[in-house]
Amino acid sequence: MLPAFLQPTESAAFTAAPSNRDPRTAALLRAAPFLTLAGVFWLHRALGAFAVGDTFQSYAAFNYAYGNVLSAGELPQWLPYAAYGSPAEAYLTTFLGPFQVLALYVGAALRMANVWALFCGSIFAESACFVAGAYLLGLRLYRREAVACAVACWVAVSLDWSVQIFWPHRQLLYVPLLLLFTLRFHETLDLRDLLRTGVLLLLSVMGNNAYAGPALALTACAFFGLLRLVGRGPGLRPLRRLVRPGPGALGWLLLLCLLSGLYLFLILKAFDGAAFTAPDRDPVTGAIGLRVFLTYGGLAMAKLPEFILGRWAFHMEFLFYIGVAATGLAAYALRRVRSRAFYALASLTLLLFLLCLGPQGGVAYAAYWFPGMNRFRHLSYLLPMVRLLLFFVAGYGLTHVLERPRERARECFLWLLVTGAVMVAAKNFWLGWGGRLPEDGFALLLGLALLCGLVVRQRPAWAALVLGLGLGLLGVLEVGGAQALKLADTATLLKWNGGQRRIADLDAARAQAQPFLPGRAGSLAAHPHGEALRELCERQPVNNFTVLQFTGGDFLAPAVRIDYAMPGVLALLEQAQPGALAKLNEERSVEKTLGFFYWRQALAASWFREAFGGDGRRLMLEMPDGTRRDASRGVQAFSANRLTVDVDAGGAGAALYYADAWHPAWRAFVDGREAAVRLSRGAFKAVAVPPGRHVVKLSFYRPQREWAHRVLALGAVLVLLLLLRCGWQGLWEKTRG
Repeated sequence: MLPAFLQPTESAAFTAAPSNRDPRTAALLRAAPFLTLAGVFWLHRALGAFAVGDTFQSYAAFNYAYGNVLSAGELPQWLPYAAYGSPAEAYLTTFLGPFQVLALYVGAALRMANVWALFCGSIFAESACFVAGAYLLGLRLYRREAVACAVACWVAVSLDWSVQIFWPHRQLLYVPLLLLFTLRFHETLDLRDLLRTGVLLLLSVMGNNAYAGPALALTACAFFGLLRLVGRGPGLRPLRRLVRPGPGALGWLLLLCLLSGLYLFLILKAFDGAAFTAPDRDPVTGAIGLRVFLTYGGLAMAKLPEFILGRWAFHMEFLFYIGVAATGLAAYALRRVRSRAFYALASLTLLLFLLCLGPQGGVAYAAYWFPGMNRFRHLSYLLPMVRLLLFFVAGYGLTHVLERPRERARECFLWLLVTGAVMVAAKNFWLGWGGRLPEDGFALLLGLALLCGLVVRQRPAWAALVLGLGLGLLGVLEVGGAQALKLADTATLLKWNGGQRRIADLDAARAQAQPFLPGRAGSLAAHPHGEALRELCERQPVNNFTVLQFTGGDFLAPAVRIDYAMPGVLALLEQAQPGALAKLNEERSVEKTLGFFYWRQALAASWFREAFGGDGRRLMLEMPDGTRRDASRGVQAFSANRLTVDVDAGGAGAALYYADAWHPAWRAFVDGREAAVRLSRGAFKAVAVPPGRHVVKLSFYRPQREWAHRVLALGAVLVLLLLLRCGWQGLWEKTRG
């Protein structure tokens, strides 16, 4: 008869290991996933990895914000370099999560010079929370803590934040905890767990695309619905019989309202006055049609072989190699496991997978009508979530065989070897791909089978330990090997190998100084950092803000893609060169973009140069007689949110013209007295200055938004730690019971 802690239970929840277990072994199991995560980050550093793609955009936003916190003591609320001026909130709420905002202030207080190290520290902290959530979910799902440890190690080694595209990583961060509290709510119908799930949904969209929220909400709702379908006993109680709310539920409700209020205060005005330039989106709401929803970003059907066989495409989020062992264990679990939670988890994995396939999957047509899903553009970005769930499905196969290793090891290894042989055959004979994956995993699996066979025969008591640790280590080696190969390939492709962080004469790991630029360059040759700008554009796709942050490349005409800008600026650009902006946003030729191929006619127009601050006059005094004088020499102070300039308006007065986009929230002060900020030349700012010498201050700063960021960041991190404690506390209560 099996020991009590191995007996199957209806909820398939974690049950305590024997009380006489070595405490050092327990500590090692709990530390192993985090040591694995630290090893992944060390590997990145050893291989000289640096952020690429959208992750580099996130780092650029972090670098810019850090520079402004260092110099001005506040977060940027305006971007004077992005598409001729635009609000910064869209970048901050999209790219900087709570850990990044806290890191900004901690780093500034310590006067840290290496911004890249500070950024990586914040990423490691959130990744550690992700791994901890995976470990806690594993404890809830499986009957052995060693299996939860193995799965958490797989999850840890699959992280590749520095080269992975930004959005899929953000969507994964709190999925394990989201599923954990959804499972707990199904089992107990405790209102506190429902509120915790709502808090996690909110945390998931901080520092992420807001449209990821509905996709995560759909995932939680689908998982809960599947649990209700397959559950029995107390789990089938009507929802109206919720556990009576108490002080704890009221506390969680207040926390949810506080965080939601702060986030909404920031996000509802994030795109105030800005217009989208992304294709096929409504310029006001950002919504998309059904056709775009199903097909935007390409169909995932073309990515199916990568799911199993270890192949990646240009977008780095498409590395879905879970390894021969994990794939075989998932197949074995589908054959043998009968846990109801397993059925729900496997069905959820299948549903998300079908959703990723777009029209071919069928379920996307229904998902489109889920509240908010008509704004989700990248169905294929959900594939990393499917990979994550497959790790947990594979964990069921491992826990099943460990219950009776002597009886089940042979059958399990047969499944693993057959699965591996099919993967190798499909790769070489059906798809004809090169490389060594998954051959390496298959060879490692053969060695493990031989070792386990010898151990089971000679020392049967060691069978479970060898099999569990062996398969866990095999998964780490397989997934880690795939990640290392991809990382090395990316380093070679993008010239970051050898730890190189420099862009021509600029060190990308340092905060970049942002001086006031008196004028805009009309060509690449006229720009002081033209070589750095060219090198950056050749390395990876970048947008206007990223280029400007690292090179100060404030050109008369846009040099690279613009994500969004003020409507007046876009109207002037379209008037100067119809269709040029759309072509620029789709162009991938460095020569055409940096050669201003689409802007030749606009650059030849005198009104265009004057409006956008050409000929070295971005800040000018316009006299009543029509003459214009350069006012940039009087600049006394400049930051993201403020400009202070000393001007002499002469005997008749003048208008101070600033070729930076107009926005109704800008305020002006002449010698301390508030003055109107007028719209000039259809898109830019002007302030009337009375006769004589005056100090003019322009400000785009609201202290309440600054404090909202600070309180939200600190509160979100503390609440996340509280959620981790709650997740562990429930499991600890089970162990004591």
